[in-house]
Amino acid sequence: MDLYPVPDYPALVIPGEEDILVVADIHLGMEYELLRRGINLPSQVQILKAEVEYLLGATGAARLVILGDVKHNIPSISALEAKAVPSFLSLGVPVTLVKGNHDGGIEPLAGMPAHPYLVLNDTLLVHGHMRLPDVPCRRVVMAHAHPAVEITDELGKRTREKCWIRGHLPDGRDLVVMPAFNSLITGIPLNRAVDDMPGPVLSLPGLDRGALVAYLLDGTCLGPLSAIR
Repeated sequence: MDLYPVPDYPALVIPGEEDILVVADIHLGMEYELLRRGINLPSQVQILKAEVEYLLGATGAARLVILGDVKHNIPSISALEAKAVPSFLSLGVPVTLVKGNHDGGIEPLAGMPAHPYLVLNDTLLVHGHMRLPDVPCRRVVMAHAHPAVEITDELGKRTREKCWIRGHLPDGRDLVVMPAFNSLITGIPLNRAVDDMPGPVLSLPGLDRGALVAYLLDGTCLGPLSAIR
């Protein structure tokens, strides 16, 4: 097995000589945007960091890859992010950053380079906001879309559940779309907005978006998006 999701968490592991934990869409500093909208929340930095530290210990991973959007504010860097990013990244294991569309200016802030993509174990790791690079691989793992499904109960109450999306690109390669790691991001209900998936990857000509399959974080398969609209 080349990779596997961590049950009940929006994270996956790439096994190898040293297992690698992969998370995406941290969006540190999102609380600042919510505060400007009148929603006052405590800093989520230590909560998110504790969750990553727990997953590193639980999986035995020796390295962390963040698949884009470490920070939230664009185009500038908020005062909250200036403190939050270095604090979050002091995890005691090597960290590799893949740059996302919210990560302008992240390199000096993080004190490390941010790569446009990575290739590990025949798997291309990208954020998903740009066209795919022309590199050989048999699987693409991306983030950016914040996938979720909207579920309506018999009383009409609607809830959103984060989910994984799996399927195939038009060229036959496997595709995995990661859910957002930040718990404040409920996600985009792809079963209700399957034609509005963000990013060029999910808009590739010939990609059958309705055939993409949704899985809840606990591994429950909900079936293709076209069947759960």
